[in-house]
Amino acid sequence: MAPHTLGIDASSHLVYNAIATRPQPLEVKLRVVSLRDVLLHEHIEQQRVERLIARLQEDQLLKNPPIVVEFESRYILLDGATRITALQRIGCRDAVVQIVEYEAPGLKLETWNHLLIDLPLDEFFATLRRISDLHIEPLRWEEAHIALAQRASIGTLVLSDGTVYSLRIAGTSLTEQTRVLNQVVAAYEGRGEMYRVAHTNLERLLAEHARVSALMIFPCYRPDEIRHLALNGSKLPTGITRHIIPGRAMRINIPLDLLRSDESLAQKNAWLDVWMKTKMRERQVRFYQEPVFLFDE
Repeated sequence: MAPHTLGIDASSHLVYNAIATRPQPLEVKLRVVSLRDVLLHEHIEQQRVERLIARLQEDQLLKNPPIVVEFESRYILLDGATRITALQRIGCRDAVVQIVEYEAPGLKLETWNHLLIDLPLDEFFATLRRISDLHIEPLRWEEAHIALAQRASIGTLVLSDGTVYSLRIAGTSLTEQTRVLNQVVAAYEGRGEMYRVAHTNLERLLAEHARVSALMIFPCYRPDEIRHLALNGSKLPTGITRHIIPGRAMRINIPLDLLRSDESLAQKNAWLDVWMKTKMRERQVRFYQEPVFLFDE
């Protein structure tokens, strides 16, 4: 096993070096920022927010920092919309976030798809047909896949019997596509159950889940599109974008009193600087290269 080193750079960012195994060190940048400067690109799921609020009020700790990219003194959220919304709801003024770069090695933007269970298909299709500008076109799987990859459609719907529909609109702008896509997702939200899945193998999904009604497959988005949505106030439906982030900081356990207080951001970040150096000095920071399973999320 190659030797590993941990250190604090001149900017008080945690730096991890995996000597001889990684050409560049991993950097963990934590910062206290105003919640007003954090921009979301997806809608939130209210039930998940309510559950997190209960946990935050019980623990009084922010355990895992939301993940952001910095853009012109604002912060575009990649992961953690539930946390950001819950912190706002319980009266926090600020949040500790982890700042990453979209261009960082290993950071990937992928897509979740929605597996729909016990969905009343007649009601669902009736609702879809009432959406103006939406065209539901039956296609072969290969044709629908190409249309989605070329962004000629806003989604592919696959029924449990293998029937495939391409969902298309006349408009080509990202804002218009997002507007209609939100209506499509709203047509099945609250009807049956919905699970996020990372693949599109229907045969495997049918074997793993009973009572499958359909699979909703979304396009793969680009980082520039995420920036555009966040900066222009448009939001994708909840649970679509999936960011794979190497070197994710977890279990920071920051007291909520710090995030609620009226101290300035400079004062709070000075506290965070001391906190990080103390963690380093007392050897309380550990980096895991291997994937892990967490059973307390």
